[in-house]
Amino acid sequence: MKKTLAVLAASGMALAASADVLVVDITGWRSFAGYGHPNNSSINIPLPAGSTIDSASYEINFDAINGSWRSELVLSLNDGLVGAFFDHAPSTLGSGGNFVGSGNFGSLPGAWAGGPFVLTTGDLFVTVFETFDDGGASVQDARINSGRIVINYTPIPAPGSLALLGLAGLAARRRR
Repeated sequence: MKKTLAVLAASGMALAASADVLVVDITGWRSFAGYGHPNNSSINIPLPAGSTIDSASYEINFDAINGSWRSELVLSLNDGLVGAFFDHAPSTLGSGGNFVGSGNFGSLPGAWAGGPFVLTTGDLFVTVFETFDDGGASVQDARINSGRIVINYTPIPAPGSLALLGLAGLAARRRR
């Protein structure tokens, strides 16, 4: 009986803590200025507070324009508008023009900071921004021709999974 309960609990926990994947299409997004500027493209994605952002990768084709360098564009995942973050600059090229590439957040050479983090706000804020504002906040610095960000996350245990574990525990206790 104890062995059965242990197997049920382990399988329930594995089910409750299974990873999930979120794909954000960033085709057509634009960056104008530093982090949080209202002209930068962004999206808030509701995810339960307590979910862990485990890793992220990207595929991107973008143009650095109006005097901006390719190395100035940053892809950013954040815990709401403030808090923990996962930032990555896809290019290290110090000139304008087109960039096509793919990679993982946190891998060199364009890695910045952050890393796996737990959401405290219930919103994953995905945005692009510039590390240097070349021509003022109204001048576009980068245009994303095509791209996507793939986010691997672990949601908090679902209430249904927790309820099943509780019922399994009650059933086992009652049989004793």
